[in-house]
Amino acid sequence: MFDQRWERTVHDVTDTTEARPGTPAEELAESYTWEIVHDGTTVESGENRLGESHPLTGSTAGQHYEIASGVFEQACDRAVEEYRYEVMMARVEGRPEPTPVTVVTVILRYTDGSLAVSMTAHPRHRPITDDDMTEYREYLEWAEEDHRRFLEQKALNDETFDLPWESTEEAWTPDETIDQSDPRLARIIELEAEASDIRSEVFDPDHCRELQFRADQKLREAHTAVAEASANGDDTTLAEREVAHRAERVTRWTTLLAETTAAYLQAAALDAEAAQVRRALQSDTQPADAESTGEST
Repeated sequence: MFDQRWERTVHDVTDTTEARPGTPAEELAESYTWEIVHDGTTVESGENRLGESHPLTGSTAGQHYEIASGVFEQACDRAVEEYRYEVMMARVEGRPEPTPVTVVTVILRYTDGSLAVSMTAHPRHRPITDDDMTEYREYLEWAEEDHRRFLEQKALNDETFDLPWESTEEAWTPDETIDQSDPRLARIIELEAEASDIRSEVFDPDHCRELQFRADQKLREAHTAVAEASANGDDTTLAEREVAHRAERVTRWTTLLAETTAAYLQAAALDAEAAQVRRALQSDTQPADAESTGEST
């Protein structure tokens, strides 16, 4: 079921494996590119093959239209949810509110660049009420306390993981006392670059926590709607579908939170290893510095 917070239109829809001139039919049928466009600007894109897991939805569908539909629903949900999150954060921090996304487009193309599927939506951004802001501030308090407990638990196990959400190491430039040909310098750069890449590949854990919290709220509201419809003797079919949809969202953000937490912990481990190599490198230069100082005295 598509979320009714946005108006959905579909145009220029095709779903064919007819080969274009100069392109092998099998390659054209299996490979495709995809992109998500916000108000004329591409915000995400990639290349994939039919039957392979899509990086955003996990879908292994064998039809372009089915793949596009999954990406489209997620893109529309994210445009609404992320704008709402950014507005509330801006209000909490006293910053100007961001500009909402007014048009979301998902495009799938064949490998020769010709259009396979194009879908467009105009998101409906619901007003953010005082009650919404109260709930959000309550969430921030809960998240801060939950994060504090996490840090305390990690401190009991391994002090090198004090802050897994980000690198705690300051930017470091080796001074002239360190041999620039020392292979440990290259190792430090490699470890820190890999840690940065890992963090850039996933959502921020705090973002996932916030959306998981909101998904839980929406799921509770959906269950309440089913109970009210049943009590009033109304048809509960639509309400039950909404429960199923909201349950999927909870599962999605719970899974993403677990994945991002694991990724950030992995990045923190790489940062910690880089810090250990750096400290060893620096300590090796200190005796030489002291010795040279003693000779000059």
